[in-house]
Amino acid sequence: MNRKTANIDLVKLLFYILKHVWLVILCAAIGAGFMYWRTAYRMRDTYTASGTMYVYNANPNMVNYGYTNTSDLSSAVKLLDTYTVVVKSNKVLDVVVERLLPDYPNITVGAIAGSLSMGSVSDTGVTRVRCTTDDPQKSADICNAVLDVAPNEIIRVVGAGNIEIIDYATPPRSPDGRGTTRQAMTGALAGAVVAAGILTLIFLLNQKVDDTKELTDNYKLPVLATIKRDKEENEDPGKFMLNENSPMDVIESYAKLRMNLLYTLVDKDKHTVIVTSAISGEGKSTIAANLAISVAMSGKRVLLVDADMRRACQHDVFHYDDKYKGLSDVLVGSCAWRDVVLSSNQTTMNILPAGSLPPNPAELLDSPAMHTLLTELEAAYDLVLLDVPPINIVADPLALSAWVAGGLFVVRQGYSDHRDIRRALNQAEMTGLNLLGFVFYGENLRQGGYYSRRYYYGKYGKYYGNYYKRYDSNRYDTRGKTSRESMDDQEKGKKEK
Repeated sequence: MNRKTANIDLVKLLFYILKHVWLVILCAAIGAGFMYWRTAYRMRDTYTASGTMYVYNANPNMVNYGYTNTSDLSSAVKLLDTYTVVVKSNKVLDVVVERLLPDYPNITVGAIAGSLSMGSVSDTGVTRVRCTTDDPQKSADICNAVLDVAPNEIIRVVGAGNIEIIDYATPPRSPDGRGTTRQAMTGALAGAVVAAGILTLIFLLNQKVDDTKELTDNYKLPVLATIKRDKEENEDPGKFMLNENSPMDVIESYAKLRMNLLYTLVDKDKHTVIVTSAISGEGKSTIAANLAISVAMSGKRVLLVDADMRRACQHDVFHYDDKYKGLSDVLVGSCAWRDVVLSSNQTTMNILPAGSLPPNPAELLDSPAMHTLLTELEAAYDLVLLDVPPINIVADPLALSAWVAGGLFVVRQGYSDHRDIRRALNQAEMTGLNLLGFVFYGENLRQGGYYSRRYYYGKYGKYYGNYYKRYDSNRYDTRGKTSRESMDDQEKGKKEK
């Protein structure tokens, strides 16, 4: 039951980032704009002055370090790093500071070292010394002071024969280019990387179930069906009950769930099934109601029991009075179940409301009276479906473990959490509740291929329209009436005809 966290699905991660590519683009745009603004309006102008010198290497010991000839130009090029270290040494810079202090009282060794750079001129033996500051004259003065002081120290350390100054530095006439385009591109790249990193972190920390593969890879229970959820379902659950206007793929999904469920019950003595989930809001009541309708459409007798006595909601789905007596009243002995069972638009489907709010729902569900009631209901119906509370919320589903054939576990896409699922499955395992499988309920399901939506409507739309027209032609709207009242109304209707 434990989720595998060691393996990262790189393909899914890529699609996740592409799905949120707008965030990457937004961060890239912000980064580019910030760096452009910073470079164009907040950075001070800098000026770079440069001078050149040539070092005649006359140290025969350099041959031992891989140099082929003491007068070879490549010797000077390879010694460039050494020259740089010598020039930026405190011994050289201290002398430079002394020379510049009269004109620049606040100058320091660290400031000079940070402003200096050295490089070879076109891979020749000529070395260029550069100095970059916010003052053109200051840049030239520092560069020239270094050119005057450094040669003696280089000759002493490296053992060079002589150093010739080729060009002294002159104050630059214009500031250095700011490179706004390059800085903007750097900012855009940095913003995109940050956004991708944040999305990757969110992806790795996300524990929500996104597809059925996560269920099959991490848990032993099978996925009995995948059902499309309407995005507006929270507005009025009754609008999304199976009927002649329901999408064909939704009808077929419930048909698949019905057949898989009935198949699992073939070798079981009981045919009472609970419909539950880990937490509230995952769609278990809608699944239970539509599954009951689907079973009734197949011609089997089915009873939907609203066993969530704490927070009954089937009255919102089927639009009957929530004050009707029901399950709780039957269990305390105040009425018989046959007197409070309601009819639906399906002739072979009945509904047992939750009834009055009792103080001890879990105790009632675990009582001998519940066992007796389920025995009677199973004798009267081919399938009994119990809409019960979520496992992680209350103990009501677990109290029914001994009285039912098993349970359907509803998982909602992008809503159900693996941690909640594991906790619920562990509790079910400890109490002996036999969970038959998952029902995956989501808005963004991948449907395609042969049985795509186009195929449903293009090939089978006419068939289903005629089927529903024929199936519902002799129906009566008996919502809000008991089964006995419904039967009386149907008999009256036949006589009038």
